Amino acid sequence: MKDFLKDSLPFIGFFYVQLFLLIAIVQLFYGITAVPLSWDLISYLIILLTCCLILFLAYRYYRLRDYYVVIQQDEENPNWLPDPPTNLLENLKRQYDQQSNKYAEEIELLKQQKQMEFHFIQQWVHQMKTPVSVMHLTLQKEKLQLPQEFLHSMQEELERMQQGLDLALYQSRLQKFDRDFQVQQVNLRAVVKEVIQDFKSSFIRNQAFPDLAVDEQYVVATDPKWLRFVISQAVSNAIKYSKAGSSHIYFRTVLQKKELVLEIEDTGHGIPKQDINRVFDPFFTGNNGRKFRESTGMGLYLSKQICQELGHELTITSEEDHGTIVSIHFHSS
Repeated sequence: MKDFLKDSLPFIGFFYVQLFLLIAIVQLFYGITAVPLSWDLISYLIILLTCCLILFLAYRYYRLRDYYVVIQQDEENPNWLPDPPTNLLENLKRQYDQQSNKYAEEIELLKQQKQMEFHFIQQWVHQMKTPVSVMHLTLQKEKLQLPQEFLHSMQEELERMQQGLDLALYQSRLQKFDRDFQVQQVNLRAVVKEVIQDFKSSFIRNQAFPDLAVDEQYVVATDPKWLRFVISQAVSNAIKYSKAGSSHIYFRTVLQKKELVLEIEDTGHGIPKQDINRVFDPFFTGNNGRKFRESTGMGLYLSKQICQELGHELTITSEEDHGTIVSIHFHSS
């Protein structure tokens, strides 16, 4: 009713302006003819026409009431508009229905395209993983006959291919995260040890040494598969940007007020101050990406998104030329 009265204010104002102009003209006419106009007659005229106005507004509100009620309910149904009471609203509803149907068809087409892309990426990644695994096995069998420099170079390239495939796979799965995660009680130390084992060759090749200080007692509610990916991205970056020669990568847990924090610290090149606030932006590589030319700019972005979906928090602190600390915050329920 309030919205209806607001919409009707210009009409009501115009009605009374017209009414008083009419009274003024009649008063002027009676003044010319020297016949006085009774105030009782004027009051009667105003009351009578006001009652007519109220009846007209009541009838109009009755015709438009369904529209105002539906708008206040904020319906999401595309067919939420009631039957139009006027030709103008009927034309507007017809155009709205046409646009709504058109957009619904376009959205459905986009959904089908995204579904096809999702299945294609899933299938392609799994097909590519097979030859990568075969090449890994071949290198293991022939490692005694191959020059060490060539062997290390091939292993490094295969690991980069594997990490790239994993990145594409998890980026695709993230679009359907609600269908692809299962929260469990996970031993944090066990997950970290698995990741360290996965990067065993990279640690040796880059002369980086993992220092594990995660207590066996810590158990967190998370999805182990997605958590492994997040930790793997942090470890991959720590190894990638480690300094030449002996360097350490520290894994430790910190108990804060209402959360357990897993910290992964390296003693590498660190992140420039001007880049630290953008490391979670998609495709952002920063100064280190230009210097080392091995960054896609998607690893930390995906890790941030995954942590948000899991109810965790991912933060980074860094000092250039001194190292970086990646922290995963597990909030207590």
